[in-house]
Amino acid sequence: MKTIKGTVLLLIAVLSISIMNAQEEEKSKSKLDLGLDVQSRYIWRGIQLGGNSASAQPWAEFSSGAFSLGAWGAYNLGGLGEGNEADFYMSYALSDAFAVTVTDYFFPGEGTGGYFPYNEGHVFEAMLSYSGPIGMFVATNFGGAIKDENGDNAYSTYVEASYETEIGGTPLSFAVGGVFGDDNGYYFTDGSGLINVTVGTSKEIKFSESFSLPVNAAITLNPDSENIFLTFGFSL
Repeated sequence: MKTIKGTVLLLIAVLSISIMNAQEEEKSKSKLDLGLDVQSRYIWRGIQLGGNSASAQPWAEFSSGAFSLGAWGAYNLGGLGEGNEADFYMSYALSDAFAVTVTDYFFPGEGTGGYFPYNEGHVFEAMLSYSGPIGMFVATNFGGAIKDENGDNAYSTYVEASYETEIGGTPLSFAVGGVFGDDNGYYFTDGSGLINVTVGTSKEIKFSESFSLPVNAAITLNPDSENIFLTFGFSL
């Protein structure tokens, strides 16, 4: 009996320690990140937003295990009302490769009224992404301001494939994206089109032993609108 009792107590002790270690490990996985990107132009999926002004883009993200909650904004540095944005998103990693994300886009200062109650200034999007040798994601609007001619929700869908490599130790990224079912013109097409062909790179400029500035540059072609953009930015 003493042997059985001792074994049970030992098992309880081991289980308790394992649970405590798992909880501590889970806590150690939780983190809060924040930063600020400044871009010479706000280019989103091959579309220029905010006119010809630079854009300040702050962000913050809390992640714990497979869940992430984040906020992202864009603010026109030219003092214009267009190109301003305040977004919130929630993401869940289904596996090491797949994740699903729901985003609430809000565009303040464009005649949309206040943030509450939810009005025509919001657009809701669901996205399924895959991170592999060739990354891909599919994003579809499912509610909010985007309506068809009958006043019903329109479901514009954007699909993008990407690839990352290095040349001489310098990272190089490629992305190709197109839109389908864009009947309401959310992506400024006549219904579908190839709108994003981007080549980008980044590096860190070292100013001292303790401070380096990450910078990036990209060239983006929008074949559907016959536009091309060359952008530069840095991150803090």
